[in-house]
Amino acid sequence: LIGNAESGASFESKTRFIRNLLQNACPSFPSGVELFYLTAPHRIQPASSITRAGKRVTPEEGDFDAWTWGFGDYMTEVMQGYGQTIRYMLEVIRTAGPFIGIVGFSAGATTAHTLVSLAERRASAELMQNFQIDSNLLPPPFHFAICYSGFKLSHPRYKSLYYPRIQTPVLHFIGDLDPVIPEDHTLNFAGRCENRLIIYHPGAHFVPRGKICQEAILDFIIEWLRIDATDGSRAFRVEAKLSGIGLI
Repeated sequence: LIGNAESGASFESKTRFIRNLLQNACPSFPSGVELFYLTAPHRIQPASSITRAGKRVTPEEGDFDAWTWGFGDYMTEVMQGYGQTIRYMLEVIRTAGPFIGIVGFSAGATTAHTLVSLAERRASAELMQNFQIDSNLLPPPFHFAICYSGFKLSHPRYKSLYYPRIQTPVLHFIGDLDPVIPEDHTLNFAGRCENRLIIYHPGAHFVPRGKICQEAILDFIIEWLRIDATDGSRAFRVEAKLSGIGLI
């Protein structure tokens, strides 16, 4: 799931390595490995005019390929359009799924957590009503999630998404030099996941591609698929912090 002001196509170009990684590591998967990319439902409108080659021009809407999951301050406000986003995502999961895992970056990580929590049937009746969704339309729980530079929706309306903690295993990435999402915001976000692995990388606000990060993704996914295939036990917490990761 994309970060704010991205598109599915742009996010695919940044994370295609995950598909290649899994395909090379898991050639025995009967149908191969597929990553499903989609664009958030709300277009970010361009400014009325921009400067191009020293001239003021009005951009065409179709030229501005920037989208968002909702409008407002994720940290403090009720997000406008977020209920529509969740309804849209549930329909995608219903028609294009099933999906065993979910990956999100920044605001996309926040939306990924929302979907994981909903799949675990954790949202309050009030929030379900606010989202205008029927519990019968919720998907089964995901096997895992991967969140890059994630953060909580902090308005009280969304509290039931985080309390109690979700049980789905989540791999969290934090950039040591991230100027957009403070470290404590992501740690607070990760703290609402019972089964969590936290990995630091020495970069900023982006999806890291270093060897150690790739190995962590592969080990995490394979381990949790193995656990689910045996006894399905998720009764223990996984928490670790790896530093000194190679440059991207």
